[in-house]
Amino acid sequence: MKIVGHRGASDKAPENTLESLKLAWGQGAYAAECDIIRTHDGKLVLMHDDSTKRTALDGVDLLIEQADWNDLKKLDVGSWKGEKWRGVKIPLLEEVLCAIPDGNHLFIEVKSGGTNLGADSRVIDDLQKLMEKEKIPSEKITFICFDHDFLNRLKKRLPTYNAYYLTAFAEFPGTWPEVRKEVELDVYIQKALENGIDGLDMENSPVITKEWVKKIHGVALKVAIWSYSQDDTLENALRYKDIGVDFLTTNMPATILQGLYPSCR
Repeated sequence: MKIVGHRGASDKAPENTLESLKLAWGQGAYAAECDIIRTHDGKLVLMHDDSTKRTALDGVDLLIEQADWNDLKKLDVGSWKGEKWRGVKIPLLEEVLCAIPDGNHLFIEVKSGGTNLGADSRVIDDLQKLMEKEKIPSEKITFICFDHDFLNRLKKRLPTYNAYYLTAFAEFPGTWPEVRKEVELDVYIQKALENGIDGLDMENSPVITKEWVKKIHGVALKVAIWSYSQDDTLENALRYKDIGVDFLTTNMPATILQGLYPSCR
């Protein structure tokens, strides 16, 4: 099972920064994961939230989609994580693409808004131009998104790049795609096969079993798992390794790697 650093090594470094992604790779993670949003002037920047308020120094509140890069690039988004990160800036996706080490990988989540109403369709053109401009090999990138229709369109434009549906296990119907029982899993598997999607990136849940993983692998799809907060544990990581999951996304890649493969650290 390969480890993916969630927003980089976000337990130790400020999330969605070049520093955090480099730390994840440096700690031994196969891949780092980042979130991207399109700015008002058409730049793709790394940010999870719609706004900069949570991570910017002094709570500067700029809506990414309404702000220009010239204003966003001035913000300190490192100090909230500790004094050693003071002055760390929001990176452009193109900076991150150029920093992927040989043999490593980047998962790119295209954000679809705070209410998950859908990803900005212009990002498809942006990503195609950026991959061509920077000559990024397809084996270095996996695209993920909760907006499955967007991902289907992106896959058609960039067919050699991996794309995985993001799914969330919700306790009640909501706006995000949900998988709560096997019949719903079958729907996502079928959609993936119909649209050339390469895998499912599912929220941690006890309903994910070895049988589920075998079913997904049986149609040549990959299985990735993401979790957060109290679910991001070594106990869960060990279970997923045991049932044959391909990728596990975690905030603490160094800790998980040491727990999974102690003889290699």
